[in-house]
Amino acid sequence: MIKKLQDITIYKDPFYYIAFPSNITLNNGEILVSCRRALDPRYLLTEDAPDDLKNKVIHVEARSHQALIRLNADLQQIGEPETVPLNTQAADQDGSLIKLASGRILLAAICNHVIVGHYDTIRTYKRPFHGTPETTGSNYLMWGAFTRYSDDNGKTWSNHQYLPAIPNSDDIIPSKRPLLGGAIRGLPVENNGEILIPSYTSSKQGLKSGAYCFASSDNGNTWSFRSIVAQDPNNQVDMHEPAFYNTPSGKIICFIRTANFDDHLVTTESTDNGHTWSTWQKRNIIGHPYTPIRLPDNRVLLVYGYRHEPFGIRARLLDPECTNIDSAPEFVIRNDGLGKDLGYPWGCVLPDGRVLVTYYFYTQDGIRHIAGSVLEINS
Repeated sequence: MIKKLQDITIYKDPFYYIAFPSNITLNNGEILVSCRRALDPRYLLTEDAPDDLKNKVIHVEARSHQALIRLNADLQQIGEPETVPLNTQAADQDGSLIKLASGRILLAAICNHVIVGHYDTIRTYKRPFHGTPETTGSNYLMWGAFTRYSDDNGKTWSNHQYLPAIPNSDDIIPSKRPLLGGAIRGLPVENNGEILIPSYTSSKQGLKSGAYCFASSDNGNTWSFRSIVAQDPNNQVDMHEPAFYNTPSGKIICFIRTANFDDHLVTTESTDNGHTWSTWQKRNIIGHPYTPIRLPDNRVLLVYGYRHEPFGIRARLLDPECTNIDSAPEFVIRNDGLGKDLGYPWGCVLPDGRVLVTYYFYTQDGIRHIAGSVLEINS
């Protein structure tokens, strides 16, 4: 029922480390693709540079920001990539796009306060920093989850609006900055007149990451904390990068990537618009992370990265209420990845009914870029 028509390169530039896309179809038929764009210092390397530098992962960089690529109905780029106005406090990452019923485009994302050279700050700080120069490119603090919106198809954007603090959480900086929302990478939903955004973080030192829900009843102008979506009572499993999906019955399903759980998907459900959630369930899908795509007939294409050999992108076709998560056959979109640093797929239905799945990828030249696969979904 799933047929791949072609693989395409959407945005590639050796000067940048480009990753973490999301995409929507605009009312005018154009496709808007967002991505995290950051300087890639490997561009400066000479041919005789050691392999450990040539292969270095740069997932946190002080000047990272959101870039936008516009595609026409034939998936050809329109103009040059656009830069969403920069964050003057931190480095923006992992944008998640949704087109609201009002026509507004909402961008939800995370930003990081990157520590460059302030070794005394790192040494005296009371709460451990995330990352290291060796593993992620920099030491950093998760500075908070935020939203921005555009009412003109992404031409102009509102300022950063940080989500409220997670109740009973440790401050990012004691007495100076609370834990504002945590981190976002996953699909928001619009349901029963409200917008719900999923987030994730460790709310206290020593506590595994949980998944959370924030809500807006005024078209994304203001936000409030709503609920804890999922947390491991045994403090063994990390809940990462949750994505919401609202089914035709009004039920909301949360698809959660995990750590310390053999990379299995877990899900939980809400029937009261995110106020309460069922006990989370382990699923037989392995992926990193997950995005549900609503098809015209209300079936759901669940796409996810696959960071085990053979590396690539995979999908499952679910029924409208997502009752067949464990039994739906797995479809391999790509299995030609060269390593784990790929994935984060997102998708949208094109005006002619085909599906565009975007993700980040790299080939023998090592340049991380936004790629896509065009799928045909039959009944």
